[in-house]
Amino acid sequence: MESRIIITKFQTTDGVIIVSDFVQPNGAKKVALLLHMMPETRSSWTSLSAELNKDGLATLAIDLRGHGESTRQSAVNSQQSETENKMDYKKFSDQEHQASRLDVDAAMNFLKSKGFAEKNILVAGASIGANLVVDAMYRYKEISRGVLLSPGLDYRGVKTESAMKGLEAAQKVWIIAAENDEYSADSTKTLAKLRPEIAKSTIYSGSDHGTYLFKSQKTLIADIVKFLQ
Repeated sequence: MESRIIITKFQTTDGVIIVSDFVQPNGAKKVALLLHMMPETRSSWTSLSAELNKDGLATLAIDLRGHGESTRQSAVNSQQSETENKMDYKKFSDQEHQASRLDVDAAMNFLKSKGFAEKNILVAGASIGANLVVDAMYRYKEISRGVLLSPGLDYRGVKTESAMKGLEAAQKVWIIAAENDEYSADSTKTLAKLRPEIAKSTIYSGSDHGTYLFKSQKTLIADIVKFLQ
């Protein structure tokens, strides 16, 4: 039976309502948290999510604050419209981008409420979402595997080098970029060199960034599924 996508909402500690697509195949013991890039939304993970679900993994793809359907919480008795509560990443300060860590925290709490132990939560991200993956793995030490598509050393103040250095020996990461996406390719090489014992890196030809790599690299989705399993 095909697994059904459940549109789920949960709240961050600073009052942002995160909208997500949650899929939980029968008997799924592990779940992949998927963090998109700018200016994409949770839908950019549809193809990977479908393959993970077929392989028995649950998935949670979220709209980070300022993207897609995620909004501010309306104040009590507020007459504000949904439009007024909308958040626009294009108007964010670096500090507001960095607050996306709270979106990840809310997602982790949601998954734990669904019975997933931290050790059974996997993470994948693209661009700034990839940076949030490293940050999450540093803060949640039992996350065992992470995939980074087109990371940077610093995207809007979400930095990766210190977090990468602080990962545990049991935490494995796969870092991926395209050679002509120069900043991400250079960042990929730097991050992999920081922890060669836990990180593998792949530099593809071309210039695709983040989840756009799925279109040009035909085996990438299958390879990610294999790595996360």
